[in-house]
Amino acid sequence: MTDLTPGDVDAMSVQKPFAAPGAPPPVVDANDSIGGRLRDLVMHPGRLMARVGARPLWWVPGLVVLVVVAAFSWLTSPISGPEQMEMMRHSKLMSMMPEEQWQQQYDAAMNLSAAKRIFQAVTGGLMAWIMMLVFGFVLGFFVRMSGGKGTMRQALGITAWAGLLPFALGPLVKLPLVLTTESVFHVNIGLAALMPNAEPGSPLFQVLMSYGDFLTWWGLAVMVIGFAEVFGLTRKAAVTSVVLPWALLSLIPLGVSLIFM
Repeated sequence: MTDLTPGDVDAMSVQKPFAAPGAPPPVVDANDSIGGRLRDLVMHPGRLMARVGARPLWWVPGLVVLVVVAAFSWLTSPISGPEQMEMMRHSKLMSMMPEEQWQQQYDAAMNLSAAKRIFQAVTGGLMAWIMMLVFGFVLGFFVRMSGGKGTMRQALGITAWAGLLPFALGPLVKLPLVLTTESVFHVNIGLAALMPNAEPGSPLFQVLMSYGDFLTWWGLAVMVIGFAEVFGLTRKAAVTSVVLPWALLSLIPLGVSLIFM
């Protein structure tokens, strides 16, 4: 039997995670922590993504987003429900609905029970998490098609941690503004804020909402840094692999909104 010294045992217990062939070796950081990652997301995104490459922990941002979006939905539902019904009142979809039926739905939105508010809040949080996961799988596919060398877990981690900016920081910044103005659709952190008096259903406003959100662009920039750092892509290839799928996927809800609003 081979004798091992305590130093040999320690060296064996701390091993670098598997890296795909051709990818930069993952960085193992003994100081890695959740709080440190949240700080690096804003201050040092490159260091954050190096840590994500070593330990994706993709489910941690998902839980944060679930809680934040659910809390935002719970607190703003008395405002967003009636406001959404008012916005849709003159839409093409609602024009096919009898006035009495619309009034019933409006009254229901004004008087949500606690159980329904909880259900809607949790559903909103889960849907936000699912959107992050789907986007992570899509980006993982595109990045590999571009020659990136990494794992799908790493792609999910990069997307999830960067997604905290629009999906978690966004609601936290908007919440006091929504409660003060008593409007969800007129609170924007992006180019749509340049049209404060525009109708939320107008085509230009919808386009600016979809493509002009500053926190979304910030998150996309962090994703570019992450895929370049972890998957070994050039910056140009990383930009194409991130921005193009996002732009195409954003067309789906935008197109549906433009058709029925």
